[in-house]
Amino acid sequence: MEFSKKMLVLHILISVILCGITVAGTLLGLDVTALAVLSGTSLVTDGTWGGFYLWKSKNENRAKYAQRFLNRFADKYGADTALRAAEIVLKD
Repeated sequence: MEFSKKMLVLHILISVILCGITVAGTLLGLDVTALAVLSGTSLVTDGTWGGFYLWKSKNENRAKYAQRFLNRFADKYGADTALRAAEIVLKD
């Protein structure tokens, strides 16, 4: 498992634990205001990290598919044409 995926899983695990502790503390009648803020901040961090991970994966996949286009079509149609086809298909 790559580093960014490990960090995403770690952040989600920490958020789940913090939210669970916050709910348990609330049910027990404890003052969990600071913990609730920390839980919310952790959820925002998860969203940010998840967005980064998806962006990174998308770009890695685009590079991989461009290489596949080049490998499949370069001999038949030429490298220039294969690169243009890959650019059109993989355009964001």
